[in-house]
Amino acid sequence: MRNIPKKNYFMVLCMALVVVVLVLVLMNVYNANKQDVYDSRVKEVVNVLKVDDIDNYLLEHLDSVLYVSDSTNIDHKLDKQVRELITDNNLQQYFAYIEKTDEVVKKYKLDDNNPIFIAYKDGEVSEIYSSKEYSIVEIESFLIRNEVLDSD
Repeated sequence: MRNIPKKNYFMVLCMALVVVVLVLVLMNVYNANKQDVYDSRVKEVVNVLKVDDIDNYLLEHLDSVLYVSDSTNIDHKLDKQVRELITDNNLQQYFAYIEKTDEVVKKYKLDDNNPIFIAYKDGEVSEIYSSKEYSIVEIESFLIRNEVLDSD
């Protein structure tokens, strides 16, 4: 039987350690560069529309609110509050979610605020609510003005 020099075992061990360290370093670099995309919680409870589907949706739902939001820039607390407002008051049938794209911004002449609420009454835009700072009270007031939410 042939004798294998001990330096060969040492070389294999060193190469294995280098590979493990290299994998760990590359994994950390990948995780550091990966952007976590937060998906809106509102999308879980309302209709999600594409830009091409808006007109058809509005023909079927004359009184509705479009919730336009950019998933790369979401206020998590506000998003959760809006979802709770929708579910607690059973407003799912009035709301539709649209991802904010350049095409949507151009179609509705929107600004950079996020999110934006567009209320429809009898198939026509009745009000667009956009603000730098949102509060759930202001959103409720918007929904009451547009007869989506009953004032109590």
